[in-house]
Amino acid sequence: MAEIRFSTSPVKALNSTARVGVPRQVFLVLAVYLLAALLFGKAFAAPAKGKAKGTKVASASSVAIEPLPQLKTDILTDNQKSKHRAYGHVRLEGMKYFTELPDNPKLNYSQFLSGQLSYVGENDWIENAADVSAGTFFSQNLSHFVVHELYTSPRTSSFRAYVGRKKNNWSEMDHDWNLGVWQPFYELDSLRPEEQGLTGAFLDVNRENWQILGFVTPMFIPSMGPDVREEGGGLVADSRWYHAPSRTVDFASSPMIITYKLSIPETAKLASHGGYAMMARAGNKESGAWAVASYGHTPVNQLLLKRNIKVAMTNDVGVIVSPDVTYHNVASADLGYTHGNVRGTLSYMRDDPEEKLPDPDWAIQKLSGIRAYSASLDVTIPSFLSRSIMMQLNYLRVEGGKIQDIVSDGTADDINLYDQRLKFTNAVKVKVQGELVRIYRRPLVTKFSYLYDQEQKGSMVNTEFLFYPSQEWALVMGADFLGAEENTTKTSSFLNQYRANDRVYGGMTYVF
Repeated sequence: MAEIRFSTSPVKALNSTARVGVPRQVFLVLAVYLLAALLFGKAFAAPAKGKAKGTKVASASSVAIEPLPQLKTDILTDNQKSKHRAYGHVRLEGMKYFTELPDNPKLNYSQFLSGQLSYVGENDWIENAADVSAGTFFSQNLSHFVVHELYTSPRTSSFRAYVGRKKNNWSEMDHDWNLGVWQPFYELDSLRPEEQGLTGAFLDVNRENWQILGFVTPMFIPSMGPDVREEGGGLVADSRWYHAPSRTVDFASSPMIITYKLSIPETAKLASHGGYAMMARAGNKESGAWAVASYGHTPVNQLLLKRNIKVAMTNDVGVIVSPDVTYHNVASADLGYTHGNVRGTLSYMRDDPEEKLPDPDWAIQKLSGIRAYSASLDVTIPSFLSRSIMMQLNYLRVEGGKIQDIVSDGTADDINLYDQRLKFTNAVKVKVQGELVRIYRRPLVTKFSYLYDQEQKGSMVNTEFLFYPSQEWALVMGADFLGAEENTTKTSSFLNQYRANDRVYGGMTYVF
């Protein structure tokens, strides 16, 4: 899969502005610390919070299914319902990888401070909403700021119009499996991808038993990941989830060293790609049969990589790598049935990228189309041994999704930077989430996920425990394990490439 995401390079103009005076990392760390201090002060200054007359407070069992509960209408005061609402969390976490990297020891252990803030403000004529997150790695001196959603909408009776960045459930499969076909992702950590909304104008007519949604945009914001830079002739990133392209190539039966150099176009050139999409729903997802169909013509969320192929054959082969954009036609359909606490869904998605030919003496990635099928079963047991349990069973099958570097006449090049678009192609996944026990009347919540990919002959296990000593605080401990069979022939697969990234983590979270 294409691992170079150019998370900051396409916006170098913004970064250069931030370097004037105090570095942006200092601003971010100070902002997060200030937010944490305010929250801590609020928590200790108001121990009787939630006991005021006339205020409804969620019971401890309300955190059993969602370890980081968001503010819901049924736990808001009357004043909050009519004006502004803000909620989120601050998390301090330490993470240790079992397998050490001698060449980059700072990636063996990390301390991470992060925060997420969601806001909705409304009055009689307009609604504004934002969902942002920020974080900093202490040991690596890295920080990020991500806008998941940011939009405004005039209040109307018959329809809603939104302008800005907004998430929508275009496809159940795309959302459940984090495919990133419909909506982009911010993927600093491949096991924790953060879904982003599309940016543009939305027109939404949403009723209980049907919905029509239209979208149009003049701009494009791609999926982003670890910041890639030049170092020692290679392309590197401060992340264990980045796979660098090969530094050697065979020429006349002799290995030659490749020296890479990045060439980043202007931000406006990458962003000035528009698109459109539409979605229709029939039925109510909360009860009975329902169906959703979506179609769009938008830029592919993954940036293409192109490189020069006519170079001087010296001891070092100099290769220039540059990002580019292509379009795709994507269509998806979901059929589902909901009965009480049980929901079953069948999904299909078709993705057809446009082939883009490079200039002479250059090669570019050609993305093959995707035909994907999935089935899912969601079951919520509201009272299992007096505890709430949510279970999910998913199956995914993908045909296509390959990457082949081609030259200006459309034929395949001898070198391929990456060969796969998606992490999983023939996989089954089981997820269980809920309250295990109570310790001193406080809930201990667990999240467990097991995935097996038949094509990769590998598996992945994710588990996390959260203990809530109070409604706002959670102590976190978890582990992630990845593995593939030793004799697997798919050495470039996701599970095989990152099998050394088994890890444990722990920390604390404050929810507000």
